[in-house]
Amino acid sequence: MVTKPSIFVLLPASLTVDASNLRQKTEKVGIVGRVLAIFRVEKVCIYNDDDPEVQNQEEESNLIVKLLQYMETPQYLRKLIFPRARELRYAGLLPPLRTPHHPLRDERTKIGDYREGVVVESSDRGSVLELGLRERGVMDEKFEVGKRLTVRLGKRLPGAYRRVFPVERSEIGEYWGFEVLRAESLVEGLEELRAEYRVGTSRYGQNLYGALELIRSSNPDSVAIALGGPNQGLHEICERQGADPSEVFNVIVNAIPDQGVETVRTEEALLATLALLNALLGG
Repeated sequence: MVTKPSIFVLLPASLTVDASNLRQKTEKVGIVGRVLAIFRVEKVCIYNDDDPEVQNQEEESNLIVKLLQYMETPQYLRKLIFPRARELRYAGLLPPLRTPHHPLRDERTKIGDYREGVVVESSDRGSVLELGLRERGVMDEKFEVGKRLTVRLGKRLPGAYRRVFPVERSEIGEYWGFEVLRAESLVEGLEELRAEYRVGTSRYGQNLYGALELIRSSNPDSVAIALGGPNQGLHEICERQGADPSEVFNVIVNAIPDQGVETVRTEEALLATLALLNALLGG
């Protein structure tokens, strides 16, 4: 049986340029975050696409990264990790992910369950973590205050504490949210993700169904899917950044052939592409 590959996504810093204010930008990123989680995307990289119509590429990139990181963080840890900031003014509009690592109060509380925690005290004797439970976690390892960790719950201890053990996400065996990365260019983002197979998306690409056998025959452990921006597609971005699309990508696909609108928004193309890949690659 062919194992479903890990999915990575690359999105341009110009993603939110067609939204006129912070509220609309926040809502757009909220849609993107939900789509990433629905289709179990493990890594998302925001790359600078050097769109000449974007006045401050760095500012747009910072906004998208912060909003996605905020969405991915469990609610009970957000105040510890994110100080008040202008970018988060409308964070209340972001939809909840309800992924396994975003448990409700009475979920994920048993011995052996996994949770996300943040170090709130640290000394040579070990670390104390906020877990979103009545008890705080304690471990022998020393970590810097403010560091976020994935832990496995142990037994309850006297004094409203809980023994916990740090683990790698790969040990958990279920979807545990997405990691947010950033890159100075499309090629740099692809190199940072190090996916075995690289898929570009474009209205000028080949039909995704036709490209499916190319992807399947490679049987990759990971697939990176790159999308263009609201103003310019991947071919224009590659040309501007001195890259050859035929060399950068293994295949370029069109997930929405015969589209009925003049332009497809990036978040719409993301949804269509991930939905088709999810159905066609199976698991």
